[in-house]
Amino acid sequence: MNMPIVRPLALLLSGVALWGATPAVAECTRAPVRVNLPKQRMDERIQQLAHLTGCFMEVEPALLADREAPRVRGKLTAREALYLSLRGSGLEAARYKGHWRIDRRQQERFARRIETLRATTAAQEERDAISHLRATGVRHTMRHVEKAVPREVREQAHLDVKKRIRYNEQLDGVARRIGTPPAPLPSGWVAAVTAPATR
Repeated sequence: MNMPIVRPLALLLSGVALWGATPAVAECTRAPVRVNLPKQRMDERIQQLAHLTGCFMEVEPALLADREAPRVRGKLTAREALYLSLRGSGLEAARYKGHWRIDRRQQERFARRIETLRATTAAQEERDAISHLRATGVRHTMRHVEKAVPREVREQAHLDVKKRIRYNEQLDGVARRIGTPPAPLPSGWVAAVTAPATR
């Protein structure tokens, strides 16, 4: 019986690889599969998981360099096997348009937002727009989120929706306390149209 061959497919101009089974499986399986993988290099693990599950895995190969995946065994879904493989690595896995994307996107987004809020806090405090006590309080909140997000990712290999919402709400609170609007809504968001009030 011929086994599908796993081979990296380079995405031009992006430095990103998509690994998947060739010939392509109709869909990434959601059913558990038998997994028995030894401790190995992370790039080898991602290729093997793509082969076992039929799921395409999008990742920048440089992110996998010098990382090792632990031994993983059992009857696992693609999600479980991927999360167990990435746990402790600092990398995140998320479903995206029918395939898995492995990166540090959520951590980077939170880090950028905290950096902006921190700079704004310093500027607001310097011109006495907020008190030192308030600045100290919001810095404490920012440090909490700054430490919690990478810790959650290391422990789970993703940032679940509830925690993502909670941390965003905490940073929205910081923005309000220092006198800046919350982060902009995602592109494509359209406010509901309301009828003008009648007299």
